[in-house]
This record gives sequence, structure tokens and C-alpha cells, in this order.
Amino acid sequence: MDPGEILNRGRASALAGRHEDALRDLLWFHENALKHDRAYYGVRLSFALGYWKELADLYPPALEALHSVKKQSEAALRRGEGGRELFNDVVSINRELGLESDTYKLFLALKRKHLDLTRKVGDLAIEAIVDAGDFKLASKYLPHPESYLLWLSDRLNDNLEREGVPRERAMRRREAYVHNYCRDVQTTLKILKGLRNRESAKAALEWAIALVRPKRARAMVCAQLISK
Repeated sequence: MDPGEILNRGRASALAGRHEDALRDLLWFHENALKHDRAYYGVRLSFALGYWKELADLYPPALEALHSVKKQSEAALRRGEGGRELFNDVVSINRELGLESDTYKLFLALKRKHLDLTRKVGDLAIEAIVDAGDFKLASKYLPHPESYLLWLSDRLNDNLEREGVPRERAMRRREAYVHNYCRDVQTTLKILKGLRNRESAKAALEWAIALVRPKRARAMVCAQLISK
């Protein structure tokens, strides 16, 4: 079973107005895609959630289901269950719903009761912490900007240059990986600017673009970062 086919079917059902069928497939993809293929990790937390939110805007049960998944995951984390992957699920859902403040509140609660976990997921919470204007706290979980950009770009380049991926999937993967890369870079830039390190922010922006090796991906990164 190819999770990508299930996702595409869910998307097609949503566009055709078969909302119940679409929700069933999108929920299956969220809960089971990684059991079949870990390569869908990025797509699951970006485009798949985007499709789900589009459906939720038209079909209230889809919104209820998304909130239900969010609440169950948050409750498990507050109990000390789950780890980095589950926290990233919550972060991604909150981002899609425009509820980044919930991520910030969750992180503060976990920081009081489950400090070890927050040390492991601080980088995932940075975006929400930055949105809350807490740049001092955010800086505690940001590695040295140069080292961090090198790590981010190396990860992006490795994922983009992976061979043996079908063309259609490769295009979707490129969009997802570039999207996630730009989001992480933008958060880094916001922290530097928030701490009034504007020259460092300018240099980091130039470097973040130059470090991307594939030309098409570099153009996508440039367009996304410069437009912000």
C-alpha cells in the first residue's frame, strides 16, 4: 500500500465534494503513513495537513477530527508520554490552525513538569516562541547560527539529492523540504533581528541561499526567503 496514493485519493475526494471519503483517507494518512514509508515524514506534516485544513474549512467534522488529534497528542505530552515526534505533530497542527500560541503555552507547561523533554524539542518550539516575542527564551534553544545553517542546508541537500525517487514524488518532496528549510531559516532570522543582530541576520540570509546546491531548489529558497 502506497500512502501517497491514499493521500492523492483523499485530495481528489475533497475536490470532488466527497468530504467523508476525503476525511477518512487524510486521517488514515496521518495515522499510518510513517508505518509504511518514513520518507513521508515531511509531506505528512506539511502538505497533508494543508489538505486537511482545506477540507476542514468546508466540512466541520474534519475540523473536529483535527482538533481531536491535537488534544489527544497534547494530553499525552502533558502526561509525560510521547517524545519529539509527537511534539512535532502538535507543533505542525497548531501551525496549520493558526494556534502557535498553544504551542508556546504547551512548551512552557512542559518546561515546568518535563524539563528533559523540552531540552529535546526546544528547536521545534522555537517558531512559536518567536511568534510570542520571547526572543531571549528562543535564543536558548537556537544553536550557533552558522553551525545551524550548515546543518539545515546539509540536511536539505542530502534529501534533495537522494537518487531513485520517482519524478512525481521527487517534486512533492522538494516542495516539502524547501518549505521546511525556509521556515527554519526564517525563524533564525527573526531571532537575530529580535536580538537586534541585524548584520548577522543579513549575512545569514545570504548564506542560507548560497548553501543550497540544487539550482531549482536554490531558486525556490531565494523566492520564499526574499519575499518575507
